[in-house]
Amino acid sequence: KIAIDDFGVEYSNFERISELEIDFIKIDGKYIKNITDEKHYKIAKAITDFAHSLDVKVVAEFVENEKVLECLKDLKVNLAQGYYHSLPKTIEELLIEKAEKFRF
Repeated sequence: KIAIDDFGVEYSNFERISELEIDFIKIDGKYIKNITDEKHYKIAKAITDFAHSLDVKVVAEFVENEKVLECLKDLKVNLAQGYYHSLPKTIEELLIEKAEKFRF
């Protein structure tokens, strides 16, 4: 699987998509953080619509609250990551958390 990270800035652009058979586009966080702003929403929508037209899944980073998540649902973004879902954890913390879920 191939993913283009930080789409919309620097070298993550349309040229890369034409050169590679990608599976995911991750929208740059600056558009997601400010997605409630009309301009950023429209940019995220354009990226999402474009990706979906190529059967490419869309990932959004910097999802920090429910309002941002609702905008992403409206755009039909496929995956979301950020503090709204979970704070960063070490591998040890994740393993302990998973083990506790299966403890009787």
